[in-house]
Amino acid sequence: MDGQTPFRQAERVLEWDRVLEILAGQARSTMGIERCRSLPPEAGLDAATSRLRETAEMLALGEGTDPFPSPAFPDVREALGRAAKGASLEAHDLRDLSILLGVGRQVVRYLRARAEQAPALCAAASGVEGLGQLESLRDAIDQCVDQEGNVRESATPDLRRLTRHAQDLKQQMRHRLEAILASARYAEVLQERYFAQREGRYVVPVKSEMRTKIPGIVHDVSASGATVFFEPRELVELNNGIKVAELDVEREVKRILADLSVQVAAHGLALKLGAEGLAELDCIAAKAAFGRLVNGRVVALNGVGRVALRQARHPLLVLARERVVANDILLDESVRVLIVSGPNTGGKTVTLKLLGLFALMVRAGLPVPCGADSVMAFFPEVYADIGDAQDLTRDLSSFSAHVTQMIRLLEHAASASRPRGAGEAPSGGSGALVLLDEPVTSTDPAEGAALAEALLLRLASLGMKVIVTTHYNRLKVLAQTTPGFLNACVEFDVARLAPTYRLLMNLPGGSSAIEIAGRLGMDEELLAHARGLLRREDQTLERMLTDLHDRQRRLDEDLERTAALREEAERSAREAEAIAERLRRSEQEERKGAKRKLTETLLHARAQVQAALDELKHERTQARARETKQRLAEIGERARQLLVKPAETVPVERLRPGDRVEIVGLGTVGTLLEAPQGRKRVRIRIGETEMSVAPSGLVGLAGKGAEPQRSSGRPAPARHGQGSSADSEAAGVVDLRGMAADEAVEAVTASLDRAALNGEPFLRIIHGHGTGRLKTAVREYLTHSPYVASFRPGDRSEGGDGVTVAELK
Repeated sequence: MDGQTPFRQAERVLEWDRVLEILAGQARSTMGIERCRSLPPEAGLDAATSRLRETAEMLALGEGTDPFPSPAFPDVREALGRAAKGASLEAHDLRDLSILLGVGRQVVRYLRARAEQAPALCAAASGVEGLGQLESLRDAIDQCVDQEGNVRESATPDLRRLTRHAQDLKQQMRHRLEAILASARYAEVLQERYFAQREGRYVVPVKSEMRTKIPGIVHDVSASGATVFFEPRELVELNNGIKVAELDVEREVKRILADLSVQVAAHGLALKLGAEGLAELDCIAAKAAFGRLVNGRVVALNGVGRVALRQARHPLLVLARERVVANDILLDESVRVLIVSGPNTGGKTVTLKLLGLFALMVRAGLPVPCGADSVMAFFPEVYADIGDAQDLTRDLSSFSAHVTQMIRLLEHAASASRPRGAGEAPSGGSGALVLLDEPVTSTDPAEGAALAEALLLRLASLGMKVIVTTHYNRLKVLAQTTPGFLNACVEFDVARLAPTYRLLMNLPGGSSAIEIAGRLGMDEELLAHARGLLRREDQTLERMLTDLHDRQRRLDEDLERTAALREEAERSAREAEAIAERLRRSEQEERKGAKRKLTETLLHARAQVQAALDELKHERTQARARETKQRLAEIGERARQLLVKPAETVPVERLRPGDRVEIVGLGTVGTLLEAPQGRKRVRIRIGETEMSVAPSGLVGLAGKGAEPQRSSGRPAPARHGQGSSADSEAAGVVDLRGMAADEAVEAVTASLDRAALNGEPFLRIIHGHGTGRLKTAVREYLTHSPYVASFRPGDRSEGGDGVTVAELK
């Protein structure tokens, strides 16, 4: 192990650093990136559970409409260190601190509003709370430093005065320089007409040979030597004044920065804790982002060694490939050793690394790519011996190197575990996770298998959970015959010479080396010789394993087909039920529409009959009356034929008391109280009321019913008025409260027809106040009804504006 502990070795072979690098790529801040790259798996179950809870809350917030704010913030640790030592901070350092305080305030407000929804995140962000209490410090910084990291001129009155004084002097200098450049005195000596600054002083470019013509000071010479940058004597005093003014401004700026630095130092601990809290939240947000990246979920942890991973996928393969075969890995508390066998390239090592990586990820609070209801055991330590450990520099062969690994592992485990006695039951506790890739190879197979078996038994007795890959048949038999041991295999399709990458639990796997070699084109005679060299028991075992796999494959295929057929049958049943429901609704709607249309036609016809009867009052001819009544009878018969299915009707002459009847055009069903033979009108009961109807307006319905129902609306309540009969009560009042507008209009239509048949002079319509929509719909309908002569709101005794009284023609 090159001096490394088994745990660190496991991190390396499981590529934990790659996971952390991907995680760091999701962070937004420098401190968050650092925290992600050095993220340690937790040492205890409670701590790991807390980390997972934080990630779960962050994932839940991300699924809402207002996700967690994760803005970048600067790393201020170095600036805080300098301030703590009494040094003055630069303006950009203070600007960074202001940004940090702004982010802290935003996060504090967000989490305070979601304290019940995200208690674990609030606990993780406890240090950030201090940033929310430093508003005065942020205000002081923002007053003096702008967002670009410059000291504001308005920081203090003295700085404003000194800055303006310096600006006035510079303005005077520009005027003087413009005058010099334009004067005839300097025309001959100037190299070009512009001015510049050298060593903080304003100068003009003068020809080198002319520098003695004008008194002044040379501050610089051009690269060619042809030009000197000259400060004329007349500008010296003004340049001096500008220099003094700038020094005064600089002195005031330093004073301001020093004062702010003292304030920062006074709150140094709170600022440091706040920055660390924001970095922790950034790291948690990166974990949630990583979970979305690999389509992972937060799983439940347990300390009893139970592993139930549904549809588990290796996270690095998820990121590298579009499609990854998912597998179920199920190990209950009683399983101490899982032996994974099967051909090479089938995915055995991937299974090892997946379990080891999941063990580390859940301890660090990372979501793992698996299905719902998955459970993962907490393993305080992870040991791994995967790959060739040969080391030529230390004279270690592959066998020696692996044995050395095992010796160190046993020494480490023995110091941390207590071996159980022969009669002592397994504790079921979750010890270390040990991942062994083909242990004790590169030696005599018989001796290697025996040594591997002894090693696995020792590790199991130490309370460890061991996942081992092997080709040794002896270990497969051990898993079949020893309590606490379990077989699993990776599937390989020999017919296609391709691995399926499916993990099959409770089944040992064969190597299929001879079959694979044959499919690859090796000479058949050589293959036959090889089969003959196999021991009889090895051949029997290989055939048995092949048969088991074929049987398992056929069983899986049958189960898949059965599941598909069951799903198809259920889907077909649902579709059939949906179609039937749509047909029922369609039929109901069609009948309802037809009834409404025919009812309107009937009302219109009866209005015409009423008009004809009015004419008869003047003509008084029996022929005219008979013609009108015949027309009404024809309309009624047509309505009866269209509104009721022939299979459901009973001829009127066959009706008996107690039969169910429907009043054509009204959609009202009642019970016949007297036989219609020889009667001009018969009594029927609707709900609690009775009414008299002509037999020609009735249709008999198949079946009897003591409780007749209305096709729409509710039974009209009786109006108990002086001198009113039961018939007039049923036809004289209709209660629409609780109905929809279209349902209410239909009920009013039926009630008007009933009232007309009974010869009622008025119809009292109860619609209530409510939103007024029902009242408006009813009164609009009454406006166009051929039955209604006029209508009015009810008076106080009748129910006020919650009632409409219609006077019938």
